Amino acid sequence: MTVSDWFLLLLRLAHALAAMMWLGGGVYFLLALRPAIRATDDTARAVGAAAQRAFGEWAQVATIVMLATGAVLSFERLSTGRGGLTYAILLALKIVSALAAFWLAGLRPKRRASGASRGARARPELIAGLGLVAFVLGVVLASVFGRGLG
Repeated sequence: MTVSDWFLLLLRLAHALAAMMWLGGGVYFLLALRPAIRATDDTARAVGAAAQRAFGEWAQVATIVMLATGAVLSFERLSTGRGGLTYAILLALKIVSALAAFWLAGLRPKRRASGASRGARARPELIAGLGLVAFVLGVVLASVFGRGLG
């Protein structure tokens, strides 16, 4: 394997790990944290809110990693001409799904008139669903259009 191959492998790993963390955190919130927060007292709700804020910081890092690595990996694949039209269409769907999820999760400007936090009105199910669509499309792209290294 060349140095370039190793670099692309590291980018793919960083991209996949960031996606796993971002989507996994969203699913954990939906299936475990949100129901626990709803069913408990004010102290437990405060702990749940603190956990959400702490994860939100990690989710922002994961988002930046996914955007940066995804841009490089997309450029690398599209610039070599190995992808084709089907690849480009699936990649576009993946990008639109991911950006919509990021936007709904809070990467949009805060509304000044409202005291609500970013993403507070977005439905977590929709955010996780869009993230899942992007993740599945990423797996399809890697499986169908992936190239062997070495």
